[in-house]
Amino acid sequence: MPKILTIQDLKDVVMGATFYGSGGGGSPENGLKLVEEIAKITDRIVLVDPTEVPDSEYIAMIAGMGAPKALKEKGFGPEALYAFEGLERVYGMIGVKFKYIMPGETGGFNTITPIYVAAVKKLTVVDADGTGGRAVPELGTTLYNLYGLPTSPFVIADKNGNLVVGWLANPLDAHTAENIARYVTVSFGMLAGLGTWVVTGWQVKWLLEPRVITKSLELGRALREAKEKGLDPVKAALEATKGYLLFKGVVKKTETKTVGGFDFGRHTLEGVDEFKGKEFIIDFKNENMIAWKAPGEPAAMVPDLIGFITLDGTPVTNADVTEGMKLAVIAVPASDRWRRHPRGFEVWRHILEAMGYKGEYKPVEKLVST
Repeated sequence: MPKILTIQDLKDVVMGATFYGSGGGGSPENGLKLVEEIAKITDRIVLVDPTEVPDSEYIAMIAGMGAPKALKEKGFGPEALYAFEGLERVYGMIGVKFKYIMPGETGGFNTITPIYVAAVKKLTVVDADGTGGRAVPELGTTLYNLYGLPTSPFVIADKNGNLVVGWLANPLDAHTAENIARYVTVSFGMLAGLGTWVVTGWQVKWLLEPRVITKSLELGRALREAKEKGLDPVKAALEATKGYLLFKGVVKKTETKTVGGFDFGRHTLEGVDEFKGKEFIIDFKNENMIAWKAPGEPAAMVPDLIGFITLDGTPVTNADVTEGMKLAVIAVPASDRWRRHPRGFEVWRHILEAMGYKGEYKPVEKLVST
């Protein structure tokens, strides 16, 4: 049965999705701004489980694409609407009229982006994403790519309504789609709306990740209620996510460089409380890719999620992290959609190798026990 999301629910979704975004997925600041825009249009959003979508119905996917710092500095909104309208025109040529929309990834901004489009265009939101309930840096690091769903056609839009439509000779070539989309996004000022990966109800049921918006809502609500009751929000996050506390510390140093539409960087933390006297490092490419408890000793790695929450209970992205900030670093095991696929680690390997890790995938639950 469809759920109704209130404006407070959407605010909770933003905070929960920020954590699950694993350092990326857009700043909650931008997500909350979109919630404010939604509130001007409607006070409720209709959310359905994938099982409620007819197998043959088409579902649109809209996201923001670009460097997280650019998103935080410039804001976002019309890009998503223009991308959706472009996707409507493309699929309208074969008689498709969209009734449903879903997030491509989970994040404080990119979960809310299609919900904003749904509010404006009066669509129903499907409770699923194509990345396993996390945010990802590349089109190739998605469940869509892993399970052979075509990237083409895709639409990229800027805030002025300029559109680029991509048709690939090989519709499954996510690498080429990534290169084209990033090139266009850079030319659009490091920020664009993206429409692609239109899927059917059958595909979202069997190949993609269900109930990710509900999970974000539950985590965001748990954090808010813990703070309201004076309880430990870090403990609340661990209970809600069934995650592992990797570290608590103060950000000693943060380094970020934007190259080709990506934010690359490293955070170095000095331990507090039970981690006092220790150091911890996180390397990221938009999202957190690998955490190190010592040189050459990983604490967690993709596709497992590595998220941040301040010690007073606010999830943050890499674009929000500043030196002196006190953070808890929590890892959550990746979904079965990632872990059970034989190539579930291979699509990430090139990123980790560039960061100095050349080994095989090690699940977080094994790393924390050693």
